[in-house]
Amino acid sequence: MTLRPSAFPTLILVGVFLAVDTATQLAFKAAAEAIGDLPLGLDFLASAAGTAFAWLAVALYLATYVLWMLVLKDTALSRAFPLTALSYVSVPLFAWLAFGEAVDARTAAGIGLILLGVALIGHGAEADAVPEEELTPCET
Repeated sequence: MTLRPSAFPTLILVGVFLAVDTATQLAFKAAAEAIGDLPLGLDFLASAAGTAFAWLAVALYLATYVLWMLVLKDTALSRAFPLTALSYVSVPLFAWLAFGEAVDARTAAGIGLILLGVALIGHGAEADAVPEEELTPCET
């Protein structure tokens, strides 16, 4: 896969999206741990509303929304979406670092397969890319 210079801003934006998406999941986990074993109900919601990690998760979730819109503004969904699978790599690794969650051989193998899949899709997308002027919208 060869990268065009114009692809770098998009790749940086996707990298920021993945970092924020990973941080979002870690904040959700920290909020869930802070809430504890409360069953879903008013006490659960009150506890969540009083947890800084829950509010951080909400803010980060909104940031992922904005970043994803920025990515899709200049990138085809079919090219950008496979890159989001990289969160299946970053989240388990950072959950291991932050929460001591296990990354066993099966998880490591899955991470390897995801990396391979993203590389294959990315390489295929580059080879199969059709200039926008040649594309026509679908008619219904």
